[in-house]
Amino acid sequence: MKNTLLLATALTLSTGAMAQMPDYSICPDFTGVDLDGNTWNLYDLLDAGKTVVLDVSAAWCSPCWTYHTSGNLENFYNTYGPPGTDDVMVLFIEGEDGNTEAQLYGTDGAGAVMASQGNWVAGTSYPIIDDASIADLLDIGYFPTIYRVCPNRMITEIGQMSTANLWAQAQACNMYEAVTTNDGTVLPNIGQPSVCSGAPLDLEVRLQNTGTTPLTSATIEAKRGTTLLGTTSWTGSLDTYELETVNVTSYTPTGTGTQTITYRITSTDDVAPNNQANGLISVGNTVMPGVDVQLELITDDYASETTWKLFDGNDVVVQQDPAGAYANNTTYTYNWVLNDLECYKFAIYDAFGDGICCAYGNGSYKLKVNGNVIIQGADFDDYEIKPYRTDVLSSVMENSLENGLSVAPNPTSGLLNVTFDLKTSGTAQLDVFNMLGEKVLTSTRAMATGTQRESFDLSGLGGGIYFVTIQADGMRATRKVTLSK
Repeated sequence: MKNTLLLATALTLSTGAMAQMPDYSICPDFTGVDLDGNTWNLYDLLDAGKTVVLDVSAAWCSPCWTYHTSGNLENFYNTYGPPGTDDVMVLFIEGEDGNTEAQLYGTDGAGAVMASQGNWVAGTSYPIIDDASIADLLDIGYFPTIYRVCPNRMITEIGQMSTANLWAQAQACNMYEAVTTNDGTVLPNIGQPSVCSGAPLDLEVRLQNTGTTPLTSATIEAKRGTTLLGTTSWTGSLDTYELETVNVTSYTPTGTGTQTITYRITSTDDVAPNNQANGLISVGNTVMPGVDVQLELITDDYASETTWKLFDGNDVVVQQDPAGAYANNTTYTYNWVLNDLECYKFAIYDAFGDGICCAYGNGSYKLKVNGNVIIQGADFDDYEIKPYRTDVLSSVMENSLENGLSVAPNPTSGLLNVTFDLKTSGTAQLDVFNMLGEKVLTSTRAMATGTQRESFDLSGLGGGIYFVTIQADGMRATRKVTLSK
């Protein structure tokens, strides 16, 4: 993790996703002692039917102080917490491991890493727990982090909200409380699986018992839109709030892009609203025109945070980063010989959740065949997964698109005309990347056979070098373009 100073100057101001616990995860239990010596156990509060809001902050954090002094959490706690209707609980967690308890009272004390923003205790009626180990348990990547934890242990980051919106979030947890005997729940999926177009994928969903007696059976279906993809009859035994991942059916997606899968319990139980949840899958149609593939990796300023894996069609890791940390701002190359006509997935991870470009260095990755860049990237959060299908024969077809692709004028001051030939009708994806591998423009269009003429308006981009990439007919071609301003 980057040092405290970087946290102070960058992450407290961040609105992007960092290495936080994924939404809809099951929150781990913890016990903390507040400044008054009272002990609080998360699961005890949840078992009492309360929705718990966690404010994980640091005494030196300016945005944390701004929200703390807004009064929203205070009003929420006084109205709906123990002083009011007693439906919710609020816990403030001081998450900086380099703080002093004195900082919470507005003075720094010996050993303080940064100056306190003020007296956090004065006027605060909800418990304040000074325990950075709880922040570590919750994988906190930046301050402040505001979480909602429902009675079924499901955690979601909700951010800095008004009192009214906090109450709306708490009410949304009602359907996840165990108050009836027979109640199965399907939880929203964590993450977004990636797969090649035309490759099979197991559709899985988490089944949880939100009833007060053991759940022993449930029928679950998976749909895409109105199309039924499959159904399964699950049997087992889940105690209250226990859960199990259920394989509903196998699905072979076509096309490209993000697809929404709806999971629903169709068997009878006591609470209907929690019987349905959505999951997203990412479908790619990138063709790797060969089996001799090279990975070129350029690390950023914090290379030790970067790891990667290559999965085969059975989700088995067949290549991965070598043991030991990478050196900063260094280029590494790896050469693989893969199987033909197989769906692979390249996954790259950043332990801190800020990718490998651009706040802390200009890292990037490229997957190449015969020196041609087929897949590239740099700017992501915790991870990025790129599926592709190997096809040696497509390397011959590649030339038909490669030979027919032209861009003009080049250099251009804005408008760029793109011309290429297609042997068959279908969909063509046109992308523009900058020098860092970031996609800055994209368009997916239906095409007929023959010569195609399309235009891109680059006038909204800064001057420099860009790469225009066309994907169609299972082929890919790229041209370098100079934008003059």
